[in-house]
Amino acid sequence: MNFVFSGTLLRYVQYRRDIGYDGGTLAQALRFLFDDYPELEPLLMDTPGALRRTVRIAVNNEVVRSDLSRPLASGDAVQIMTAISGG
Repeated sequence: MNFVFSGTLLRYVQYRRDIGYDGGTLAQALRFLFDDYPELEPLLMDTPGALRRTVRIAVNNEVVRSDLSRPLASGDAVQIMTAISGG
């Protein structure tokens, strides 16, 4: 599976748009990602195992609300998006 990054998150992954891992579930793949890019974890996770309310994850363009136990296949694309705020 590949994580796909864009926008402000690129600076936390050394401006790599695609990062591939072999993860059985979304939670396992996120753990591999956080091991390689530890600055991402506090940006994306509120508590261990819970996404921040301002983060959306989509697997093959389908938004995953909170089920990080979702299985991943080798060709899956996982997009991580952060909310944009302003006033």
